[in-house]
This record gives sequence, structure tokens and C-alpha cells, in this order.
Amino acid sequence: MSLIISSNFAASYAARNLEINNDKLTNSLNKLSSGHRIIRPNDDAGGMAVQLKMNAAIHRGFAAKNNIQNAISLLQTQDGVLQTATAVVDRIGELKAMSNDPTKNSTDLQNYNEEYQVLRDQLNDLQFERFNGISMFNTSQGSADGTKEGVFKVWTTDQGDINTATQVGPSVTITGVFLASGGNTTANVHYSLKSDFKGPVTSQSAGGIASSSLSMDAILSDLQNLANARAVNGALQSRFGFAYDQASITKSNMEAARSRIIDVDIAEESTNFARVNILTQASASVLAQANQTSQTALRLLMA
Repeated sequence: MSLIISSNFAASYAARNLEINNDKLTNSLNKLSSGHRIIRPNDDAGGMAVQLKMNAAIHRGFAAKNNIQNAISLLQTQDGVLQTATAVVDRIGELKAMSNDPTKNSTDLQNYNEEYQVLRDQLNDLQFERFNGISMFNTSQGSADGTKEGVFKVWTTDQGDINTATQVGPSVTITGVFLASGGNTTANVHYSLKSDFKGPVTSQSAGGIASSSLSMDAILSDLQNLANARAVNGALQSRFGFAYDQASITKSNMEAARSRIIDVDIAEESTNFARVNILTQASASVLAQANQTSQTALRLLMA
């Protein structure tokens, strides 16, 4: 084999191997320190793209879970108002029953009527209750199209409000509930709030609580409407509960799928790190030896 000093191919080859092994060693250290299998896009270009989409879906799923919880809180608050309204109408029924007592004179009736009138005002006030500045009850007639107060459409998955020719994002609509506005809905407290029943008692058969138009059947109808509204409210809370469970399961499974793509196997990568570390040290040692080969030719010249 000829001896030359202008070029050292063995050293160049060893240096190249050292560079490659050192790059692998650095990449392995980055993976172990970060816990990620994909550090650079060229580690797994396809996997990088997939996990980015999954990560975005996970974040949207977290937001969907919060939206569902907020909707449940709204319904619970709304049910509290309906419960209060039921107690008020129940008391109005009690006052009506006492006003039917023939032994009561007009002064007695007026005393009952005073309480009845303030209870009417309280029922009217309840319909304007708000949740975080948002009306919980529909205070105007109209379709439940999401543009009216008290109508809510809650998207229950990470798909959100997607709407294509083949797919519509899953959602739950909380329809507008008229509490005490005289509207034609399930919670319609109508009879107890009619304008005919406002004013002083003039006799045992007219005015306020003593009005013959305010029958016990009418009050019982109000109570039935409130009971129906609470039943619908409870059904929606139940549905949102299942929607929340499904959103949680989907989010967990999505995180597991993303983990299989992006997260590093510590045991496997530790083995790879040890192998690459040995190769790097071996390459450095060989390079040092290769750099000595030119010394042989130099000694011939000095002989």
C-alpha cells in the first residue's frame, strides 16, 4: 500500500462517522431529556403532522368539556329559579284557598290581596334573572332559533360548529323558556299574572286574589307548567351529563393515541443512547489513530 501525506482518507472517513454518531447521540439526548420521540420533523414527518392535528383536537375537546359544564351550571341555576317560582305559585294557591273562605270580610280579603300582589311582582322579576349577564329565560315571543334571549345551542364535541354537506357538529339546544310572560311554553305562569288580577279587592267576587277569573284550576295549571319545565330542565341536565362523559372519554383516547406517536419509549431510547455513545467514543478514538498514519510517511522522509 502506498504512503501519501497530501490526503488522509482514513481520517476523513473516521471524521465523517464521528460526525454522524455525534449527531445521533445529540438527538438521542434530546429525546430522553424532552420525553418526545419526534424532535425534528425529519424524525417522522407524517407522525408530526398527525400529532399536531390530534393536539389541536385535544385542546378543542377540553374547551367543549368546559362549555358543557357551563351549560349544566346554567341549567342548575335556571332550575333554582323555577323552584322559587313554584313556591311562589304554591303560596298564591294557598292565598286563593283562604280567600274562598265565606267568613272573611273585604278587609281580610284585602290583607290576602296585599301579599298576592307582591308575589305577582316577584314572579315577573324572576323572568329577568341572568347567568353571567346572559338571560336564562326567553322574554319575547319567537322561534327557538338561537337569536332570542334564553335560547342556547351548546356544541358538545371537539368538532364544534362544523357544518358540511356530510357532517354537522353534535349539539344540544336549550330552548327558550317563558317563565312569567304569558307566552305559550312549558313554564308559562299565565293565569296568576293576568292583568285582571291586579288591583284592590272590591268584593268577595272581584278584584285581585278574589277575582272569580283566578280559579284554582288556573293556578294548578300554572303549577303543572312549572313542573313540566323542571322536568325538561332535568332531562337536559341528564343529557349534558352523558355528553360530558363522552367528551372526557374521547379526549382521553385522543391523548393516548397522540402519546403513541409523539412520546419516546424511555427503555428503548436508553438502549439506543448507550449504543450511539459507544460508537461516538469509538469513532473519536479511531480518528485519533487515523491522524497518526501520515507520521509513517514523514518518518521515511526524515530517515
